[in-house]
Amino acid sequence: MRVLIVDDETLVRKTMQSQIESPHVVSLADSMEEALDILDKQVIDLAFVDLSLDDSTDRIGLQLIQEIAKSHPTTVVVAMTGHDEGPLVETCMKAGAVDYLLKPFDRTTLTQVLRKAPVLHRLLRRNQTLKHQAGSKLVQHINLYTKSPAFKAVLDTAKKIRGANQSILIRGESGSGKEIMAQYLWSLENDSSRPFIAVNCGAISGQLAESELFGHKKGAFTGATETRSGKFESADGGDIFLDELATLNMDIQVKLLRVLSSGDIYPVGQDVGKKVNCRTIAATNENLEELIKEKKFREDLFFRIKNFTITLPPLRERKEDILDLAHEFLRKGNYGDKHFSSQAEALLLSYSWPGNIRELKSAVEVASVLADGNELQPGDITPHLVQSAPVYEEVLKNHSITEIDEKALEGRFSHLVSEFELKLIDFAMQKKGSESAAARYLGIPRSTLGDLRRRLAGIKK
Repeated sequence: MRVLIVDDETLVRKTMQSQIESPHVVSLADSMEEALDILDKQVIDLAFVDLSLDDSTDRIGLQLIQEIAKSHPTTVVVAMTGHDEGPLVETCMKAGAVDYLLKPFDRTTLTQVLRKAPVLHRLLRRNQTLKHQAGSKLVQHINLYTKSPAFKAVLDTAKKIRGANQSILIRGESGSGKEIMAQYLWSLENDSSRPFIAVNCGAISGQLAESELFGHKKGAFTGATETRSGKFESADGGDIFLDELATLNMDIQVKLLRVLSSGDIYPVGQDVGKKVNCRTIAATNENLEELIKEKKFREDLFFRIKNFTITLPPLRERKEDILDLAHEFLRKGNYGDKHFSSQAEALLLSYSWPGNIRELKSAVEVASVLADGNELQPGDITPHLVQSAPVYEEVLKNHSITEIDEKALEGRFSHLVSEFELKLIDFAMQKKGSESAAARYLGIPRSTLGDLRRRLAGIKK
């Protein structure tokens, strides 16, 4: 644990330091000012605070306890005093202390506090995490099951990196379950007190991103009426999940690189770095390699963030899981006796799901609410698909291969498929106007679309 001893008597500080053995890391302060300076520079897990830090009767230590409880709520505070006064004990507890030591105390007493402190620290961390998640769905431990060999390989990789503190990059198409995978990685650590702080980078403006991620000091800018911790400090001891990583501007990327390299955050308005210890899990559906070539993403950050890389397969490559997922969405939605007809199940299996799991969930939920009968039919589902009914209802019709012109097909399978791919791409480009938008519309990575356009370019000639 990271321990801070605050006492104006040198002998007390040095004696306590000598009695606290490795792996605990001890910092010393002889005043409230020095203590707050240390707290600004690093996250402290346990603080011993003497109530009488000077010769006055103001009990400066009590003020320090109140400040720690307000600005560093996950720090366990133990008060120390040479006066055995009942009302003073109650005052300390109300100020934010969790324990009270009467000086002089022996090594055994100190050791007992050190043994209890990690449990108390986890409780304070958990409490703070719940406050951060107030108003949103609480993070729960999850377990993932699959019949898909492709996704089983992903889960096996996730289990192998359990316990590692290096950063993790989750890649995959939109809607493929990147945040669920981040929560699964957190769940594998099997520690409910471990913070999980999720940040949607695409939802915060460039001007606010620095303060949101790294915090700010009081008076750092107009409206900064009090010191505030950022997401990285809130994630200390746990995981921070940065969704839509590629949307961060280049200035923030530089600051993020510094955090990943040294563990130091620099709150806005503070010149001295502050140590934090959290694992960074980032996610993107963008082609970072292409963005690096376009000077829109830093190459050094890319290599720093992808110590471990987990690539999620799209749902169309997890067909073994489609029906299980669909039935699970039905069950969780409490839609009574609603169930899929065999034709509806055939549609679910034949559709390519460009929006992946998110699209499947939405289609099942909307169809279940709007369908008149209990048995869901293809017609109940197709209106709610990204690639809507006309295309897929035709695909489901039982056309015989003999209806195709045999001479037109003979020896030209690859060419005909390429022609159809080209028509799809041209249609998407005309409809959406750019490669990125067209790729999202078709449900394929942008790099794949670019490769297809180059490969098929000769067909037009």
